Amino acid sequence: MNRQNRLGVIRLRRRIWLLILIALLSLALLYLYNRAQGLWSYHLHPYNTSPVELPHRWVGNIVPEPNAELSGITYHPGRKTLFAISDEGYLSEWRTDGRLIRQELVREADFEGVTVDPATGLLYAVIEGKDNILEISPTTFAPQREFSIDRDFEGRKLLKKGGMGLEAIAFIPDKAHPEGGTFWVGNQSFSLKPDKEPSVVCQIEIPLKTGVTPVSTGRIIQFFPLNIIDVSGIVYDQLRDCLLIMSDTTNLLLEIFQDGEIGRWFLLPGLDQEGIALDQKGFLYLAQENGQIIKVEDRRE
Repeated sequence: MNRQNRLGVIRLRRRIWLLILIALLSLALLYLYNRAQGLWSYHLHPYNTSPVELPHRWVGNIVPEPNAELSGITYHPGRKTLFAISDEGYLSEWRTDGRLIRQELVREADFEGVTVDPATGLLYAVIEGKDNILEISPTTFAPQREFSIDRDFEGRKLLKKGGMGLEAIAFIPDKAHPEGGTFWVGNQSFSLKPDKEPSVVCQIEIPLKTGVTPVSTGRIIQFFPLNIIDVSGIVYDQLRDCLLIMSDTTNLLLEIFQDGEIGRWFLLPGLDQEGIALDQKGFLYLAQENGQIIKVEDRRE
């Protein structure tokens, strides 16, 4: 092979390698594009179905003169009343028709959710930033015990220190459990990207019965990643044995079971929903940031 032919072969090889490189770059760009589209699609339609409007009968706002920015709400089955918490540390008790019973400052802290253990009647509020759970007496409004949470689960840090923090809490009673039940908390995140703070709900075991000190630590025993952002409220639906998870930014309500199975998801009424409660008569209460409590009759099948 003469010199001119060798140069021709070299040029041909270079062109082939260049075409291969261009093809690989094109495939990489296509993969990134599809991934971005997939994330956006999940944000809009996280579970491959379109949400429907929540079947309900509108009752309306039951708080005529709101005076606090609410961040969480729960129904107390023993007292037949509602307890609402604010991000300034105030706790208030309401009748289900909106009559205020009592309101007091519990602690100057950013409370972002409240729930109740029906067996003891004690309230539990989650503190954003510290990501602690505070036990509160429903009669005196006095703090009892405080529980920190181990942020790691099997080597993975699910609750980032200094991150968006915990935003919702629900208690599920279980007579067979040594602590009487477990908590579910929602970690707030505004991104679904894998390198960002995860949007998850975590099941947490806390030493409610076995703890002997005023300050104890709870641990995550399982978690489920979510394909919706901005979890703002969680409540346990005992009738359907599922969690109702609320997203403020997207105005969505998601049913999720304790094994991670996804149920239905609905478009919520109201605006800036920060907490959700469900009473024994089938009424939902949505605590809004503007201090209103929206009451609707839940007509899900």
